[in-house]
Amino acid sequence: MVVIGDREYPVATGKNKKEAKEEAAKAAWDSIAQENQTSLPQTPQPQLPQPSLPPPPPPAFSSDEEIQPLDYISMLTKYTLKHNIMIDYKLEDESGPPHKKIFSYSCKIGDKIYGEGTGNDKKAAKQAAAKRAYEQLRSQETSRAGRHAAVASSANSLLSNSSGMSSWSSANGTDSASKNMNSDGSLASKMNDLKVGEDCSSSWATPKNAVMKTKRREITPKLAPSFLGQQVKEEKKENKYTKDERLIKDFEEIEPIGSGGFGNVFKAKQIIDKKNYAVKRVKCSDKVQREVQALAELEHENIIRYYTSWTGKDYLNFENSLSLSRPRPDLLCDCLFIQMEFCEKGTLYDWIDDRRGKENYQTESLIKFRQIVTGVEYIHSKGFIHRDLKPLNIFISSEDKIKIGDFGLVTSMTDDLRTTEKGTRSYMSPEQAGDKYGQEVDIFALGLILFEILWIFSTGTEKIKEWHKIRECVLPQEFSKNFPLEKHIIEQLLSKDVAKRPSASGVLELLELFAKKNPKNAHTR
Repeated sequence: MVVIGDREYPVATGKNKKEAKEEAAKAAWDSIAQENQTSLPQTPQPQLPQPSLPPPPPPAFSSDEEIQPLDYISMLTKYTLKHNIMIDYKLEDESGPPHKKIFSYSCKIGDKIYGEGTGNDKKAAKQAAAKRAYEQLRSQETSRAGRHAAVASSANSLLSNSSGMSSWSSANGTDSASKNMNSDGSLASKMNDLKVGEDCSSSWATPKNAVMKTKRREITPKLAPSFLGQQVKEEKKENKYTKDERLIKDFEEIEPIGSGGFGNVFKAKQIIDKKNYAVKRVKCSDKVQREVQALAELEHENIIRYYTSWTGKDYLNFENSLSLSRPRPDLLCDCLFIQMEFCEKGTLYDWIDDRRGKENYQTESLIKFRQIVTGVEYIHSKGFIHRDLKPLNIFISSEDKIKIGDFGLVTSMTDDLRTTEKGTRSYMSPEQAGDKYGQEVDIFALGLILFEILWIFSTGTEKIKEWHKIRECVLPQEFSKNFPLEKHIIEQLLSKDVAKRPSASGVLELLELFAKKNPKNAHTR
């Protein structure tokens, strides 16, 4: 299909991609020629003059096999140059065997990190990180533009559709409507004070203003449906990020805050209680149903709180949601929406990044680690294994409290055989290469997290170079010198012999002993 601006032209098919594209171009050309009622030839020839329309952009949507990859790195570079802000790509992780490396890059624009992207080579990983950053920037700008357009449309409706207002303004010889507009496009206090069916006689009692009173009362019936009702309804219908009726009906200020192969996560304000929530949108499957079932059983101060879930038809990525000028039912799929607690302070990954190059954060690190272990202890007590503990899946609430989240890989201890290679490779325990393992895999991840928040690498590149040594429990000499007791705990958590790793409860006991031996850190208990 050819898409020019927001106009979609007829779908065409072919025996291969080139033939299908040529047929689609021919169909679009013929449509343009017919609409313009010109004598343009029906098939494009090399000698034909170009039409006066702008060149068509790449297809707005297509299958993974047909779409031409966009250079998101170049697009972001242009964006940052235009807005005079810095952009930086950091190599955060490098894992996998030599013949099948997996690289992970983060993209930082200004002072904000826009998640990570992965790929089989560094260039692909950078492109993936740039793509995520570009999508989030685009969605933020689209959201702002939509809100400004709604305000402008509402004001124009009042000014153009109300004959009473025009007559009232003319009678006074001034543009009173303009005077009643604030700088942000909203109506001033006098207009807001006007109620439907309200008798204005007390304010407009003199004969001189009698006509004005009548005219103002005439416009009130038009004000309610056009401004208070119809505009809100249409704004919801045109939501850029979702087509799900319940999400649009129950929430406002819907903004994407995360995306990946799993689906998307939105920040959304509930219309009734006015609170912000995180709403996760994923494709329906047995795996995501297990995630919901686990979340419904877990209720703890250090676990992301689950509220409700529902199913609906929607797109699975932002590109389709943003680019379609009209609904395409064939691109919709059965999705599961999970409403959860929203954590205002982001992730532990963000917390670590904010402290790169700084000193004296270790006491705060131990406080956070104890909360993480407390949450893991509760998960294990309910018979679950998280399997994907890492800083990106650990959140921080507005009260500075740790909240473990993302239970997409959670599994139950009642399952005899477990899937292999499930989790984030750089935080996976050695035994996860097989199908027989237990809750000890979460303990191994805790050991890596404890080291990472006590000894924050100055750069992501430094972490990549040293991380394989940390996984083998070869810790820097300076760390061992400055943190001897913590080193002792980490060595137990990273033990290759799973029998030597303590349980989550055992880790809490080690932290208790540590606090007793270090009175200055007693408040971390």
